[in-house]
Amino acid sequence: MKILKSLILFSILLKTVLSGGETSTKGLHVFGRNILNENGELVMLRGANRPGTEYCCVQYAKIFDGPFDQAQVDEMRKWKMNAVRVPLNEDCWLGVHAPETEYFGASYRKAIEDYVKQYTDSNMAVIIDLHWASENGKLATQQIPMPNNGNSLLFWEDVAKTFKDNSRVLFDLYNEPYPYGNSWANPDAWQCWKNGTDCGTLGYEASGMQQMIDAIRSTGATNIILLSGIQYATSFTMFLDYQPVDPAKQMGVALHSYDFNYCRSRGCWDTYLKPVYSLYPMVATETGQKDCLHDFLSDFISYCDSNDIHYLAWSWLTGACGIPSLIQDYKGSPSNFGIGLKRHLSDLASGVTPYFTDTFEIYNDKLTHWADDWSSATRVINSTTQVYSGKYSIEWLPASTKSLHFMCWSCIKPKIHKSVDFYANGGSIGGQDMDMDLLKLNPDGTNTIIHTYKLSQLLGGNVVPKTEWVKVVLDLTQLPKDEEYDGFWLKSDTNQPSMYVDEITVQAIHEPPTPIPDSQWEEENDDDSIASIIAINSILFISLLLVSLLL
Repeated sequence: MKILKSLILFSILLKTVLSGGETSTKGLHVFGRNILNENGELVMLRGANRPGTEYCCVQYAKIFDGPFDQAQVDEMRKWKMNAVRVPLNEDCWLGVHAPETEYFGASYRKAIEDYVKQYTDSNMAVIIDLHWASENGKLATQQIPMPNNGNSLLFWEDVAKTFKDNSRVLFDLYNEPYPYGNSWANPDAWQCWKNGTDCGTLGYEASGMQQMIDAIRSTGATNIILLSGIQYATSFTMFLDYQPVDPAKQMGVALHSYDFNYCRSRGCWDTYLKPVYSLYPMVATETGQKDCLHDFLSDFISYCDSNDIHYLAWSWLTGACGIPSLIQDYKGSPSNFGIGLKRHLSDLASGVTPYFTDTFEIYNDKLTHWADDWSSATRVINSTTQVYSGKYSIEWLPASTKSLHFMCWSCIKPKIHKSVDFYANGGSIGGQDMDMDLLKLNPDGTNTIIHTYKLSQLLGGNVVPKTEWVKVVLDLTQLPKDEEYDGFWLKSDTNQPSMYVDEITVQAIHEPPTPIPDSQWEEENDDDSIASIIAINSILFISLLLVSLLL
């Protein structure tokens, strides 16, 4: 009896050790604006998309793009991910509009069921996404503006029946709705989005979000449902006016956030997203950037962490920067973009606050995600004629009343920023002088000038010299701390020669220590984390065994 009790106690202790104390994803449910597990613990979903299952079955005569075994699940878990998004094709699932094959219909369904189970058995949440739907009875081979009112509903009914007993599975109703094209705040688009009616020139009968919710709930499934906004899942401008009704009250929203979207900076997120994520769980089911960097990604997921927004990067797939790809190979080696996510998740898992600074660049070899170019002056954003550093600078012509204008959504704040800096070069002629105005954006899209400075004032009484770079510093420390500015412009009252601007930076008052470079971090963290855990747990295993046998 003593041995039996010892073995029981030992098995309990061993399970605790091997789990590493990670939070369970079983029993996921919505509570207020949060997602909780069956124990009532807060769960933050952080992971990646695993594309392929939406297109391979109709383009490449297979189901998966790349490996789909347990080793891939383990690699994602090494990155400290607890969620994966699996995009599906409604025709491949239902087996319609093409013959049954080993990759289409019943075989597809079985493969997806096994694939999902593989993840959920490893304590990962799975977001199933209707990615490709069919139009007018044609095979689903691409993304279309809205799901249809036939097979899209049948798809969700069948998917819901299949996974309703797996509480680690969430349903993402439709990947990227875009009724009425690239509409940001069109009431007709929102009406179509909600009810599938008044969809304009869509060309087929659509299903709205309400019909798809009803289809899922008709099966008895209570899994969390996620709803993407319009304009390719980026706009939630009228979501609260058109929100569907979920009888199970298990509804959240799905956002896509990329560096090329209209809304891609903190001020814009506060304006358009905060009213929604203050009330509902928000999951950024896609995020990323296409230039092999991770500056936008790091800024966005830091914002998400601060506001309890869940996020999954696009994507766990090898390929070019433009995909974008998190990995270089299926051994989990991060790309230059992917290391931003891997490092961030590693810090969070270690209880370390990921690096973030309130200093940001408006321009440094590119116009960053922080600002939009609202200039009226003739300009070249990637000029190579005169460059202060890097590859490019901005060349522009200060014609009368024309501006070099960067709008950035309440991004310049004297309470946290000390200066706006940039480098200027007068080109072959030089002698330029003009106004630098701090601006406030009005509701009608015009701007109010809040403060005006002459460049010569900021340059100690000098004009911009020819063929020479000088640093311009606009001091913010004497301005009212409660003011915020939506960017600035340079504007001249007279025609002046072309000039150059480079490295536009808004400097924070307080700067955290600079982190080690990504390459050094990757080298220092390149050990097999699973092997390290096993080694540590082996010691604990033996210790617990000895303790249990002595009880």
